Amino acid sequence: MLCRYSPLPQFFRRFSVFSDRGRSSSSPVPRVLTGPRCLLAALCWLALGGPATAQAAQDVTDENVEAAISKAIQFIKSQRNNDHWETSDKAKDRNWAGKSALAILSLLYAGENPRQDDMADSLKWLVKQNMTGTYAIGVRTHALSLIPGREYRQPLEKDVKWLLDAVYPTGSPDAGGYGYVMRTGMGGRTDHSVDQFGVLGVWMASDAGLRVPDDYWLLVENHWLDGQLAGGGWAYQKKGGGATGSMTAAGLATLFVTLDKAHGRDEGAFNGRSSAQCGLHKQAERLLTSIDRALGWFSNAFSPSENPGGGQWYYYYLYGVERIGRASGKKYFGDRDWFKEGAKALLARQQPDGSWRGSIAELEDTSFSLMFLSHGRAPLLFSKLQHGDDWNNKLRDVAGLTRYAEKRFERLLNWQIVNLKAPLADLLEAPILYMSGHNAWEFTDEEAEKLRAYCNRGGMILAVSCCSSTAFSEGFKRLAARLFPDFPMTQVPADRDLIGSVLADLQDPPKLLEVHNGVRTLIVHTERDICAPWNQNRSRGKWEPYFELGSNLYLYATDKTSIRSRLQTPDIPFRQTAHTGTIKVARMKHGGLWDPEPYGWERLRIYMNNETGRKLEVISGVTFDELDPKKTKIAHVTGTGKFQLDAAERKGLIRFITRGGTLIADAAGGSREFADSFEQVISEVLKMNLKYLQKDSFLLRGQGVPDAVSLANIGVRRTARGGLRGRTFPRIKSTAEPRTRLSVLFIPMDISAGLLGTQVYNCRGYDADSSLRIAQTLLLYADLSRPAKAKLAKGRANQFRAGP
Repeated sequence: MLCRYSPLPQFFRRFSVFSDRGRSSSSPVPRVLTGPRCLLAALCWLALGGPATAQAAQDVTDENVEAAISKAIQFIKSQRNNDHWETSDKAKDRNWAGKSALAILSLLYAGENPRQDDMADSLKWLVKQNMTGTYAIGVRTHALSLIPGREYRQPLEKDVKWLLDAVYPTGSPDAGGYGYVMRTGMGGRTDHSVDQFGVLGVWMASDAGLRVPDDYWLLVENHWLDGQLAGGGWAYQKKGGGATGSMTAAGLATLFVTLDKAHGRDEGAFNGRSSAQCGLHKQAERLLTSIDRALGWFSNAFSPSENPGGGQWYYYYLYGVERIGRASGKKYFGDRDWFKEGAKALLARQQPDGSWRGSIAELEDTSFSLMFLSHGRAPLLFSKLQHGDDWNNKLRDVAGLTRYAEKRFERLLNWQIVNLKAPLADLLEAPILYMSGHNAWEFTDEEAEKLRAYCNRGGMILAVSCCSSTAFSEGFKRLAARLFPDFPMTQVPADRDLIGSVLADLQDPPKLLEVHNGVRTLIVHTERDICAPWNQNRSRGKWEPYFELGSNLYLYATDKTSIRSRLQTPDIPFRQTAHTGTIKVARMKHGGLWDPEPYGWERLRIYMNNETGRKLEVISGVTFDELDPKKTKIAHVTGTGKFQLDAAERKGLIRFITRGGTLIADAAGGSREFADSFEQVISEVLKMNLKYLQKDSFLLRGQGVPDAVSLANIGVRRTARGGLRGRTFPRIKSTAEPRTRLSVLFIPMDISAGLLGTQVYNCRGYDADSSLRIAQTLLLYADLSRPAKAKLAKGRANQFRAGP
């Protein structure tokens, strides 16, 4: 079954299926390519696949990629000649202004503002140029289509008309292809490189709202289908030569476009079923078969270090890899991670001045490399779970939703396909794991554990019954109960921010079920086939609320924050270190939801190892009547509902505190119910009220406690910002035995979810880094001996402040 692509929407900072070129090195060089001043020479004479390494190999981290992007932007800007990047003789260069268009295009995709002075000046220069070459006009159309508003609408319409007039019509020898300049009749020389530039310009403009006749897409589609080689790839020219990576990427990119534009309402095509089942149009069936063959070619031939089949045009080829990887949803070609391997190669080859240099076209090499890195690291909207044979009935569902979300959020987004044989890290790249099917899915214990781990580490599962299948729904409900037996599946209230008010616009809104751990939603399920409109990209009118629902789920999973990159990860790499001691902590079990975020403590364990050299040993599920300070002198308690202790548990708490134990507590998710009831219980049991520590408290300053850190300039989550009133220290309460120690340390806001390192919607608490710092300092203090605590308290009797 075909793994689908997503020809994504076009607007400012958006994805493009901007294609590359290339041909077999054994092919004769057409005379037209030899002109030294033409853009074609500049664009095609790209890297030969491997200049000497420009710098030491770097890890593919978000920071390293960001640095490479910044350097590339500066290099491209440094090559500007006043308002443009042209260096040739205008009178002799049919692709005049194409280099400037490409430079502007790459800067736009890298996030440069088209309204800023230098970009605005270059755009104004560009639209005034009288351009005559297909390459140049195709790139200019591409760039202008990304800019919001109507400022450049008139020149964009003019360019699109030119490209529609220039394509060879039905009945011509190369119908659906393009020449290097405007055609003068029914025949002329074409090649797949210039062909795809023309198509991409038209497609970009179409997604920007300009009307394109329906028959144009079928004309182009047939041209590329007829040119596909037996092995699944494409050569530089329709007749002659072998398949190359660069031209196969161009072919795939073009067919992804025509699948969306020519077959978007073909239910059979987009349901992935045979013609016998759904009356699949023969043309669509042929197209899907062609795409499958081409993806198969790429899976076998992919290389991060050279252009397969030709060796030349490396940087252009690599950008083609990125384009079809994003379009297909594939994270891997074969067993190779195309983005990480390609990015690693680019990081190693970048020159100190920020450029990438191949043969003679460093501006173009750098532009394509910049777009590869900018596109490839874009954050993921959803990951789609590949499982068994029933996972891809709606081929375009996630692709269609991603396209809509990009427009709504005005930012670049990706999606990808994952499976449960892959590392957990693959799943964790996306905040939502989407699954949909007809039948009841079966999972091994290992697979179920991986799904549970995904949710426990901050992810959310969205399950949709394809065609409203009861069998899938019942099977998924069993899975949810298996994963989280302590958290029952309940209906989502209509007023929950999880869904907003979007369902109110539907006459018959779908019923949504969720599994909630008291802090956040772990699972959302609906038996309604809400993905059907996504699949056909029916994002207007009565169907739009279904798209808004999917977008809202993403906003919920990310707490409406901006995830910068798919490379961002909450994982903390474990460092081998000689331990200087062990800190034992009992995690307390009580009648409420006492352990909503268990993985946070595993992440804290790694952090404490790396930052303090202490081994953190956590014993979970200890009840208060079992507490023994001789075994664990530190206890932690959290919760999301009312905190209550029975008589035996209260006696256990008193015994623990009076014998030297320290109790650390926080309100998970910022639960006010837990915070208020916890303070009441402490007041009743210990006969002492909790008071806030002063900002100059030794504990908040990190003074006198070995390896503790200052808690100044603490960071909070979005929901908590309004309540801190400009304070830069955390709000921590304590009871104290005068001049001896702080026996209870209570954070009325959340650190439990903060320890996960992920975004949590509406969480009233401290951010991920601050939660770790707070936990580090409190644990190190609590682990001190009683004499050491008394020494710290000496002369510091007034550690508390009045008021909230």
